[in-house]
Parts: sequence; structure tokens; C-alpha cells
Amino acid sequence: MENHKFMYWLGAVPIVSWLLYFLGYSNKYKTEKIVEAVILIVILTVVYYISVMLYFKLLKR
Repeated sequence: MENHKFMYWLGAVPIVSWLLYFLGYSNKYKTEKIVEAVILIVILTVVYYISVMLYFKLLKR
């Protein structure tokens, strides 16, 4: 597997696991907290993917 694909998978697996976690334990947390956590996860994931993309673009120069 290529390095950049591995890094993308490394970002995708935690997202899916966190979403499944919040889905499974939705009765344990308030809805506002779940929404807040999912928004934070999405923002951080976008930052992660942009960082990986820029890293590999700069690496190819």
C-alpha cells in the first residue's frame, strides 16, 4: 500500500469508530455534546486530510 493511501486510511478508521461509538452510546450523552463532538471530529479530520495532502504534494517537489 502506498504511503499516502495508508495515511488516508489512518484518518478514516478513527472517524468511523468514533461515529459508531457515539451511535452506540447515544443514550449516555446529551445530544448537544454528541453534535459538538462530531463537529470537532469533522473539523479535525479535514485539517488532517489537508495536512496529509500538502505533505505529499511538497514531498513530490
